[in-house]
Amino acid sequence: MNPSALTALVDRWRPETHTFHLRAGEMAPTLQDVSMILGLPIQGEPLCMNTASDGWRQQMEVLIGRAPPPPADPKKRAPAGASFEWIRTNFGECPEEADEDTRRTYARVYLWYMISRTLFPDSGGKLAHWCWLKALTVLDGRWSWGTAALAYLYRQLDEACRRTGSRTGSGGIGGCMLLLSVWSWDRLSVGRPRVLNERPWPHYPHFPDREPTWAYLWDNVSEMTSDPKIMYMQYTAELDTLTAEQVEWEPYGSYYRIGASMTDLNHKCTEEARFWRMRCPLICMWLVEHHQPQRVMRQFGLYQECPPVWQDTDKALHRLDRQRQRKITNWPVHHSGHIAAFQHCLEAARNAGPEQIVPHNFAAFNNYLEWFHENTRIELVKHAYPEEILDDPIQFDEVGQSQHDTFARRGRSTSIASELNFVRKEIEKTAEECEVMWEQSGRDDKPVRPLRYFIKNTARKMRRLASLLGCREAEIATSSSSEEREIPEDELILSQAILPKRTSKQAARSAYQLKPRGKGPNRYTPEDYVSRGKKVVTEEDEGPRGDQICRG
Repeated sequence: MNPSALTALVDRWRPETHTFHLRAGEMAPTLQDVSMILGLPIQGEPLCMNTASDGWRQQMEVLIGRAPPPPADPKKRAPAGASFEWIRTNFGECPEEADEDTRRTYARVYLWYMISRTLFPDSGGKLAHWCWLKALTVLDGRWSWGTAALAYLYRQLDEACRRTGSRTGSGGIGGCMLLLSVWSWDRLSVGRPRVLNERPWPHYPHFPDREPTWAYLWDNVSEMTSDPKIMYMQYTAELDTLTAEQVEWEPYGSYYRIGASMTDLNHKCTEEARFWRMRCPLICMWLVEHHQPQRVMRQFGLYQECPPVWQDTDKALHRLDRQRQRKITNWPVHHSGHIAAFQHCLEAARNAGPEQIVPHNFAAFNNYLEWFHENTRIELVKHAYPEEILDDPIQFDEVGQSQHDTFARRGRSTSIASELNFVRKEIEKTAEECEVMWEQSGRDDKPVRPLRYFIKNTARKMRRLASLLGCREAEIATSSSSEEREIPEDELILSQAILPKRTSKQAARSAYQLKPRGKGPNRYTPEDYVSRGKKVVTEEDEGPRGDQICRG
């Protein structure tokens, strides 16, 4: 795992929409990713149980024969579950002479340990919760593990993106990080490791269920060994600049050839493809109680309506509903409506005919991105300079004292994302000003003077912008207290604006401009080396007299 890349990605998660907000648009793992990466089933009974923890130790002893001891201090509250260390100590290896019941007990504990560490880990990463062992009471029971794993990951992302500071120990994240990591590597180049030599998979001809899933393509990859804090800032800057054209939108292949590039792909990864586009109310069941119900239902297409009235979801929904959830234990009754809707969706998907794939509409996608960029935050890196810096002549001594340039000198800021975000914003603002000026000039009776002033002012800003990016030939002021003189009113204003940058009559030069060279010096020829040391070469550049010579 790459914790720096995962942290930078979690920063983009928005609990209001359950998606990552990037410049490329909204993205999130789906049921297709659960099938391809994990091979988990979508069909089955929804993983919804009574979570009452009263007497959980006695129930655990009935299932697996033993339970963790209670804490020495009766007043200390212990979580309902067992630590991974306790499980390894007491169920590390099944005895060879074990009977059938003992083997089933060890198998149940191994499954409990495995799903608690991979599919449903909490942010602490040390505890296997009792509820997952309870789901394994009947080993032959068929649960919808895929929808449960995806919903649990969504919920953990909702909690992780609102955590602040790791000093209190609350800076972790739960959920299936294997699913999130492989999903990110397949689509985004940010934090993507280098694939090393592929290790052969031990095929079992008579057991097709043991073939690898899509995640095996990333089985042997390089590790990130740099400073995590530095890499976190770098990944954050890279995500800021990632565009839609730089995203791999179909890593598994086109719809009719999904997984074809992996010849030994497990058949379970694609056998439930008809359910990938299902409007899944089971995920709503996991989320609707501590999120905005209307937004969640609309996200999964259960009904369409106008956007609801805005409210502070962190205060009005996340905190209050989380407090209200603690009093609920009989979830099958509480979510009976969602469970019935989920079964109805499964049945409808089974009976549906071939799905008609609609070609991608580039125009609609561009319209969506335009709306999306205007209504959400897609940049986390601060702009290098304030917007008003282009309104006055650039003072390089003052700019050098800015936070951005100070950090760059000290090696704390090596990314161009802050500069790129600043330039992008200035270009957008200038383009809007040009459009407004163009429309205004068509309505005015005498648009020449305002148009000239606007053109000159825009040229000044662009020169100042070039100065900030290191173009030393641009305008450099000598005083920061006075603005440039007013634009001249004569008719030669446009011609003055496009005069050559260097002329023979140029009286004053900037300290940042190099003196133009004269005529180039005479070059040696092969014959010159015959009489080396005696050859006289005349330099005519910089206007020397003909009698001045230079001896080699």
